[in-house]
Amino acid sequence: LYLSSILSARSKPSLARRGARARPTSSVPHTSTRRSMRAATSPRVRAALRPSTRLSRVRTSRATHTRAEPSKSEEKASKDAQDEDDAFAIDLSVDVEKEFKRGLEFGNTEVRARFRPEAISEVDRGLPIADSLVAVSAQVLVAVAALSAGNIPSWLAPIGPRWRGLAYLLPAIVHGAKLASVWVVGGLAGKAYERKAFDGTFREAMRRTVSGGCFAVGLLIFITQIEVAHKFHELGLGDPVLESSPEGDLVINGALSELLVDIFSEAGALLTWRAIRWNTSPTDPASLLEEEE
Repeated sequence: LYLSSILSARSKPSLARRGARARPTSSVPHTSTRRSMRAATSPRVRAALRPSTRLSRVRTSRATHTRAEPSKSEEKASKDAQDEDDAFAIDLSVDVEKEFKRGLEFGNTEVRARFRPEAISEVDRGLPIADSLVAVSAQVLVAVAALSAGNIPSWLAPIGPRWRGLAYLLPAIVHGAKLASVWVVGGLAGKAYERKAFDGTFREAMRRTVSGGCFAVGLLIFITQIEVAHKFHELGLGDPVLESSPEGDLVINGALSELLVDIFSEAGALLTWRAIRWNTSPTDPASLLEEEE
């Protein structure tokens, strides 16, 4: 016990010394914080921390600019809407009765004249017959290709004796005759039987052939729609609308594929034939001018 009391008495001064040594170190941060507070309250620091007037002006100008943008977009939208209204507005300054009479006059003089016998040039009166033979021949070739591929269209139903594919010849001729009649009407509408269509420039010949073909395609689409509607009525499928029934979709897709084959086959055949006809035509500029007069 005596020894322990002596050791404890000796250790107390060392702890006191350590505490005395630690006091000055603890006072250092206190003085540093005071200095930092004084530095923070100095006028230089206040000026540095004060927001710049230039930045505030830039910010305010940007804010006003962004506020003005929606007004410009709204003004543009209103202007576009007004332009659309003006486009669909009825121009009351036009004389409707006069324009109607002009339309009737154009139909009587221009449109009707295209379907009269005088629309076919006297130089080649047999050109519509030649076009029809080319159209029928094209469908015979399509029938041969379809039979070879095993993908028979709906119009190629066998008729008559089945000897060497003879039963498929008559349906091909009938289908080709339908397309030939459509093309002849289109050729008359596109002035494809005037002399300029085969005895003028090559560009003019192709242009008139394409014009007549476009009219024929429109007429063929109309006929196909009637046929599809009739088939829907026979099958009791209602209106010819896609995705109404699987059977109806099959009918519409089949008619569409056959329509595309008819258009491209006839276009290729007739354009080729008209190019050959133009190349073999004995061009006589003097007689062409006489016919124009």
